[in-house]
Amino acid sequence: MEFYREMGEAGDETIGGVLRRWWLRAELYVDPEGDRVHEAVQSGTEPGVLAAPFLRGLPPW
Repeated sequence: MEFYREMGEAGDETIGGVLRRWWLRAELYVDPEGDRVHEAVQSGTEPGVLAAPFLRGLPPW
């Protein structure tokens, strides 16, 4: 029901983001490593770099 609520509240500018977010959730749920990855990201132990500094450096869309 949350999906339908978000879709109903989304405007033309935000509906793509809603769909991407829900698609990523669906992909995470079917990934056999999904629980492990989610826990590692939440605890800060997943290898990689933070996306926020990278995204701030991109030009506006």
